[in-house]
Amino acid sequence: ITTGLLKKRMKFNGIVFTDALAMKGAKTSDEANNCVAALKAGADVLLQPRSLVSDIQAVVAAVKSGEISEKQVNNSCRKILVWKHRSGLVNSARPKVAGIASRLNSDAAKDMIERLAEASMVCVRNDGGLIPVGALSDRKIAVVTLGAAAENTFSEYCRKYARITAYGFPTGTIPAAKIAEINKSDLAIVLVTTSSSWAAAALKQIDTRSKVAVVLANPIKISGLSAALGSYGAVLVGGDDIKAMRKAAAQAVFGGIDVTGRMPVAVPGLAPLGAGSDIVCTRLGYASPQAVGLDPDLTRRIDSIARAGVASGAYPGCQVVVARRGRVVVDAAYGKLERGGADVTGETLYDVASMTKATATVAGLMKAYDEGLFRLDDPISQYIPELTDTEKSDLTPSQLLYHESGMPAIINVSKVMMDPASYTGPLTKGRQTAGYGIRIASRVYGNSSARMRRDITSLSATKDNPIEIASGIYGGTTLRDTIMSRIYQAPLRASKSFRYSCLNFCLLMEMEENVTGTDHARWVRSEIFGPLGAWHTGFRPREYYSLSKIAPTENDAFLRRQTVRGYVHDEIAAFSGGVQGNAGLFSTASDVAKYSQMLLNGGVYGGERLLSAATVRKFTDSRSQGGKRALGFDLMGNPLSKDDTAGYSIFGHTGFTGTCFWIDPENELIFVFLSNRVNPSRHNRAFTRLNPRGLMMKAIYESIKGAS
Repeated sequence: ITTGLLKKRMKFNGIVFTDALAMKGAKTSDEANNCVAALKAGADVLLQPRSLVSDIQAVVAAVKSGEISEKQVNNSCRKILVWKHRSGLVNSARPKVAGIASRLNSDAAKDMIERLAEASMVCVRNDGGLIPVGALSDRKIAVVTLGAAAENTFSEYCRKYARITAYGFPTGTIPAAKIAEINKSDLAIVLVTTSSSWAAAALKQIDTRSKVAVVLANPIKISGLSAALGSYGAVLVGGDDIKAMRKAAAQAVFGGIDVTGRMPVAVPGLAPLGAGSDIVCTRLGYASPQAVGLDPDLTRRIDSIARAGVASGAYPGCQVVVARRGRVVVDAAYGKLERGGADVTGETLYDVASMTKATATVAGLMKAYDEGLFRLDDPISQYIPELTDTEKSDLTPSQLLYHESGMPAIINVSKVMMDPASYTGPLTKGRQTAGYGIRIASRVYGNSSARMRRDITSLSATKDNPIEIASGIYGGTTLRDTIMSRIYQAPLRASKSFRYSCLNFCLLMEMEENVTGTDHARWVRSEIFGPLGAWHTGFRPREYYSLSKIAPTENDAFLRRQTVRGYVHDEIAAFSGGVQGNAGLFSTASDVAKYSQMLLNGGVYGGERLLSAATVRKFTDSRSQGGKRALGFDLMGNPLSKDDTAGYSIFGHTGFTGTCFWIDPENELIFVFLSNRVNPSRHNRAFTRLNPRGLMMKAIYESIKGAS
């Protein structure tokens, strides 16, 4: 093959290297020397011989005896010298050792390693289409690692898709108590990084309703696991246990990548040579920027902007996600939950503020619209009886979604909630004076004597006030009814021209609950966020999430008189019980990206249709009279365009707490930025001066231009 085929027939004039000659596969008869045999076969370079001195002596003897010609040795040496010369090695300076690791592990090299890892994944069994794993909202999932600790790259990426409990057993047997705990799960996903007999025994002990095994080891050595893998409904095999392979394996299990690999060798009892079935990508995956046509420097630019925001005091911390073509290329967390607090992570919850409108409220409305429960141009009073025989009776859902209803922007919650008997004089003044020392906003100072009403709130949970809306403040249906009554009574402007209003979305949520017969939080959880695997996302997060992982927002010195943490920052939403159409949702950047990708996919995610494509098009493609709003979404043009007449095709929303998400269908782009820029106070102007959201958007679009 080396001489007859490669050199003579294929005219190959390059250098032929052997593999390591000390390996068993290169063994010859006891009399023959494998270095001599390799040279006779046509090799030019002999790698890693068994015994350097004796092997050189054997080659010299073979040349002297005529077994190998001196001409052949000279030709091989000449070839090596020619290629050294062509490569510039003859006169080159000695390479600098400092920094060599970073030069070798370049962005291009890392990207290639990840692509190779993904291409190497082989699905040798998938009974009943067990993978990609579905039904994420109601499954108890255990991720078990045999051969490594519980927290590793595999479990880290599994957690990006679903709520999991991680277990790790680096060596030896698994304690019976842990086996019992694991076996209570609905699904066990077992990563095997060793072919040892104890791992085979452990595989047999796991007995859950559904089981997935991922074996990351040399396929030649895993036949001892075959019998133990027989009871597993799905089996994935990767050739090596490296970080990139663990990352690819987790994505393969949950549908974050296409799986197209085939077995390079036969594994008796498990899979024949060439075995493998395809798995289609159904969820967001994770890749390098260059893998999706973005400049590899994008990550560093995002890092620089985000860290500058923390250093300048624009926000204590933030999360950033950038995705393109269904792959997340930036998924990063920066800074602290609060100044001097714990680090922000990818699982930190942020109050997304007005992003609630375009995520939870619009999503809930789209689902109700899909089911034919309302029409966009019907009178709102048809769905909210309290508005019958009022000036708002003829308002339509589409007018409310476009903010073309004539509704005022807000109601003054302080005037609703403060007991007039507790203070004298006006509730607020435009400047700081005696008795008005509490700063509420620019040129707004609160009456220091004012206290909250206790006829509709209480200091502890009661039958009538079961919901904790802030620390030591409880409310119930009477409190929400009071807020909604004020919204019903809010006077309309004469003009129906655009005016952004939180009250529009309070009415829209009321309509949604009336037509679905389900409270808003439960509706969007069961119909949207649960199926998405957006398990961090919801209202009133203190009821389901650790307080230590929730970023605090503002120190409310006037109304609630505390730093708000785990309670919604917006006053209308807070005193509606924490759930409202204008605000109240808490989420992570990763979860918002899942919702965004579902919209880009036309209502499909994880192989499940959540919304019809027609409904998604209706809400995202419709335009207001001015052409700068979709139904419930803000719109913007390309950040690099200087043409104000250019189409506004990028849709999403911003939030007062320092948040945003933007979706660009044309470029298949998603950008999510979450922060708590109001901590400790909204009066900090550093966020506006820096404009991190705008700078990051510009960097993203410049990275497309640079890559092209």
